Amino acid sequence: MAEIQGCDIPEDLYYDIDNNVWVRKESKDDEEGEVVSVGMTDPAQTLSGRILFVRPKRAGTYVARGKSLASLESGKWAGPLVCPLSGTILETNAVLKDQPALLNIDPYGTAWIAKLKIDPQQDWGHLVTGEEALTRYREKIVRDKIQCMRCS
Repeated sequence: MAEIQGCDIPEDLYYDIDNNVWVRKESKDDEEGEVVSVGMTDPAQTLSGRILFVRPKRAGTYVARGKSLASLESGKWAGPLVCPLSGTILETNAVLKDQPALLNIDPYGTAWIAKLKIDPQQDWGHLVTGEEALTRYREKIVRDKIQCMRCS
C-alpha cells in the first residue's frame, strides 16, 4: 500500500479518481458476471470529514455506472457515492448503518459500501490501478492540498 501525504492508496484496487471510489474484484469473471466490492477512498473520507450517515440502495437494485450507489452525509457534506460500474447490488455493508464513521477509520477494509454483480462485458477503461493510480492520486492530492488523517 502506498501512502501519499498520509493518504493510503492500495495499489491492487481499481479507482474512479474523479468520483473518489474504489473497486475490488471479489470473484472471477464468468459468463454470468463478476462480483466486485465498492467503497469510498481515503482522500474522499478526509475531504468529507466525519461520516454521519450511509444510505446505500437496496440489495437487488440495478445501478448504472455514474448513478448514485449510496447517499453519504458528514458534518461538512452530503451527496451521492457514484457507482463506478453498472451492476446489481448483491449486498450492502450493514455495519455502516450503526457505525458510519467506520468509513473514516478503515475505508478499504471493513467499510466497503456494496457488493455488485457486474456484466462480464463491461468496459473498465475509465478505472485506473497500480502505478497509474498512484501517479494520478499523487497529482490530485498535491494539487488539492489533501492531508489524510484517521478519525476515531
